[in-house]
Amino acid sequence: MLARPRALSAVLAGLAGAGLALSTVAAAPAEADPQQRPIANSDVFSVYASGEYSLDVLANDEVTFLSSGDLTLCGVDVDEATQRVLYAEIDRDDPTKIFIETNRNADGVVAFTYDACQGGSRDTTTVALDITKLQSPRVVKHKKRRGRIAAANRNDVDLMIVWGSNRTNVVDGSRVIPADARIRIKVKRKRVFWTAFLLDGESVILAGDGTVDKIKKKKRKK
Repeated sequence: MLARPRALSAVLAGLAGAGLALSTVAAAPAEADPQQRPIANSDVFSVYASGEYSLDVLANDEVTFLSSGDLTLCGVDVDEATQRVLYAEIDRDDPTKIFIETNRNADGVVAFTYDACQGGSRDTTTVALDITKLQSPRVVKHKKRRGRIAAANRNDVDLMIVWGSNRTNVVDGSRVIPADARIRIKVKRKRVFWTAFLLDGESVILAGDGTVDKIKKKKRKK
């Protein structure tokens, strides 16, 4: 008569009792599915009203290994309400970026979407813009000093102010108005035109402009 097979538990117990080590082979982990399409990740940028910017929105996006070719921009969409304060398109000078122009009265957070494409695949995501509107500096003739104007900056960033004649397009001078500060400026005209702006990277942000009239000239010493 053939011997009956021993139960598996009894065999394992016998091997362990004999001091034989058992090795187990772990199952290989299942391979993750390769990425099927490019992934466009959302972006947030801080910008100023009345500014022009070129945004590198593809910098944080991911390519797929199942398609050949580079990751490109293939669409920009701005809803009707946002179009009143924002213009956006694929940058004509650098098609890997999005050109935007913000309205002078824009303030707060607005958003638009774009499509990132690679081969025949695409993904859509949102770009949020945190827009700051600069306050115009207060520029008036100095009450006590002849031949002087006073300029007060009510923003938390430095501004540049230039002044001169808008009729002859002659610039008499320029000064920095520090953030939350007031300066006095010596002028040589009875009437001066001024413009204040901020340099934000390559974008020139107009903060304000105006004219100061009836400036008393400084008396000449006899």
